[in-house]
Amino acid sequence: MVVNYEFLDKEPMDNLITCLNFKIDKVVYLGFQKDIERFRKSLEKFLSKYCGIKEVAFKAVPRYDLHTVFETLRAEVLREKENGNQVYFDLTGGTNLVLAAFGMLSKEMNTPMHMFDVAEDWLIELNEDTVSGIRQNVEMRKVPLTLDMVIEMHGGAINYKMQKGSKELSDDELAADVEKIYSIGVKYWEYWNPFSDLLEKLFSPPSNTLTVSKSMPFVQRMINKSGTKLVSVKVFSQIAGELKKAGILSDVSRTNDKYTITYKNEELKEILWEGGTILELQTYLEESVRSDVCRVGVHLDWDGVIHKGSGVDLINEVDVLTLNGNVPTFISCKSGKMNYTQILHALYELDTVANRFGGKYCKKVLVTVQPVRGVYLERAKEMKIEVRTARKITTPEV
Repeated sequence: MVVNYEFLDKEPMDNLITCLNFKIDKVVYLGFQKDIERFRKSLEKFLSKYCGIKEVAFKAVPRYDLHTVFETLRAEVLREKENGNQVYFDLTGGTNLVLAAFGMLSKEMNTPMHMFDVAEDWLIELNEDTVSGIRQNVEMRKVPLTLDMVIEMHGGAINYKMQKGSKELSDDELAADVEKIYSIGVKYWEYWNPFSDLLEKLFSPPSNTLTVSKSMPFVQRMINKSGTKLVSVKVFSQIAGELKKAGILSDVSRTNDKYTITYKNEELKEILWEGGTILELQTYLEESVRSDVCRVGVHLDWDGVIHKGSGVDLINEVDVLTLNGNVPTFISCKSGKMNYTQILHALYELDTVANRFGGKYCKKVLVTVQPVRGVYLERAKEMKIEVRTARKITTPEV
């Protein structure tokens, strides 16, 4: 039997990385009593569900007594070796005290040690005698990591029931249309969100149809009353006209009496009605080509238990969530103009959600349509948040 010993760390990935890469039969965690009580059930569940490991043990050790830690570990390892089991020490994560005990016992009992560079997914064997190392003597197997697994190991869950249809790119044609909308929207960021709001309020067609007509005086009156920077029918019509030219709107016609709009399909109608969606979808398209896994509009449940009733669960929506190897990236997209308070709120919200569900190895990205400068950019760097300004793109003339 292959037995892996390691220190119980607060970072879930440090506790699981060896079992995700090798066929381990038993895992023994040395840790502080409070941490054992906190992580025991979730670790046992994860290791059984995804790694096929049924035998998991926890040994409480004192925080500052090296002798007791050493003797506890020594007795454990001696018993396993007397039973004919292979024993390995995983030094990924952990405190200096426990790592010192591992090192001392490794030398005394010739027990191989290893650790992982989790971000690079790289195994490091620490003994001079690598012949006895885990790589040479234990079956390697890669448990494919998913976004669900990453969120679950941090105590949460993805709520798929809350996924919006407007954030599902069902085919290549729809993806191409998204890029066309984005290329127009990025030219009109100052007006885009107000345009989307007015488009939904003014041009919501009856069921089972994509065409809606409104009287021209009504459209004029509603646009003037909107209280936004989109204060003229001219600006509204300019954006709508470009969408028609790109094939996103099948028809846009305007007379002195009537204003008519026809949507190409239901999917594009929903996308056009949610101003911020187009930046999220464009970011998703760009990230998906360089990520192992990529999802848009992901709803994260904080306690991992999804209830039936509304308003019961604590939920955060992540605009774009990716996974590369062992590293998740949480991306927040802000398409509107933000004041300083809103910029700080966006940074702290992203930092809180990413740290909660991604741990210490996650990456954080804020995508905005307006540049973030000065002390706010410095604050983002301190929080290890990458800030990107939405780029302009051009599409072929239609």
